[in-house]
Amino acid sequence: MSTKRKEHHTVELSTLDKLQNWYEKNGKIFNIAVIAVLAIVLLGLAYTNYYKPKRELAAQNAIYKAQFWFENDSISKALNDPMNGFLTVADDYGSTKAGNLAKFYAGLCYYQLSDFANAEKYLNKFNPNHDAITGGLALATLADTQMENGKQDAALKNYKKAVDLNENKASSPFLLLKAGMAHDYAGKSKEALHFFETLKNNFPNSTEATEATKYIGKLQATS
Repeated sequence: MSTKRKEHHTVELSTLDKLQNWYEKNGKIFNIAVIAVLAIVLLGLAYTNYYKPKRELAAQNAIYKAQFWFENDSISKALNDPMNGFLTVADDYGSTKAGNLAKFYAGLCYYQLSDFANAEKYLNKFNPNHDAITGGLALATLADTQMENGKQDAALKNYKKAVDLNENKASSPFLLLKAGMAHDYAGKSKEALHFFETLKNNFPNSTEATEATKYIGKLQATS
C-alpha cells in the first residue's frame, strides 16, 4: 500500500472513529431528537386527519341550533344559550370554520341588541378569509359597528376592505353601495363617487345600481 493510500485509509478510519465516538456520547440525545420529530409529524397527521374533522363536525352540530334561533329572531337565546349559543360555540370551537362563523354571528347578535362594544369585539375576532361572501359582509358589519362607536376612519377602511375582499354578484353591489354611502356621509365625495360609479359600471342590472345612479347625480351636481 502506498504512503498516500495509507494516509487516506488512516483519515477514513479517523473520521469513522470520530463519528462512532460522537454517537456513543450523543446517541441517546440524537435518538430522542429523532423520536420527538416523528412524534410531532404523527401528531400533525392525527390532528389533520382525525381530530380536526371531528372537532369541525362537533362545532357544526353545536351551531345549527343557534342559527335556527337567530333566524327566528330569538337573538338573546341564539347568543347566550349555555349549550349551543354562539358565544359557547365560539369559545369551545374557535379554531374550526363553524367556530369562526359563530364569532360573526355573535357580533351580529350584539349589533342587533345595540351592544356595539361587544359587537366590535366579536366581529374583530372573526377571520374574513374563510369565506369570501360572508367575509365581506362581516367586514361591512364591523364597519357599521365602528361607525356607531365613533371610529369613522377605521370604519371607512373596513368598508373598503369589504369591497376589495372578493368581487361577486351576490354581495358586491350591496357592499359598494354601503361603502359609497358611508364615504358620502363622511364628506369624502371623491371616494364616494368612485364606489357608486364602480357599482353602476360593474353591476348595472343590480337593484343597488339604481340607487347608486341617484347618488352619482347628487354628487356631480354639488361638485
